[in-house]
Amino acid sequence: MRPSQSVACVNMATRQRRKSVLAPLALPLVAVLFSAYFAWHAWHGSFGVEARRQFDVEADRLRAQLVELDQEKATIERRVQLLRPQGLESDMLDERAREILGFAHPNDVAIYPHARISALAPSRQSNGK
Repeated sequence: MRPSQSVACVNMATRQRRKSVLAPLALPLVAVLFSAYFAWHAWHGSFGVEARRQFDVEADRLRAQLVELDQEKATIERRVQLLRPQGLESDMLDERAREILGFAHPNDVAIYPHARISALAPSRQSNGK
């Protein structure tokens, strides 16, 4: 082109885009969704707050059971200690053997704690009174 000639404007079609309302919200929306996902799993997940509460309840129940079992173990250990030769008491062994086997010496007096006195006393109805 020559300098003296004026440059004719070429009409080029340009397309003006309207700004999208959703485009600026996409990144914050994704961030909020990720945060919600992790927050939900932090509360309800396998190691979340609710699971921790359930673990604590279970731990308390097991601690109580452990205390009961320790008491039972101590009772059994005391009974076993009485059966060892150095702690064996002949009277206690004799009493326990008679109780288990159901034997009594002829001179022993048997006391039945659950027997009714009326069953042991002589009947007054048989005398006609």
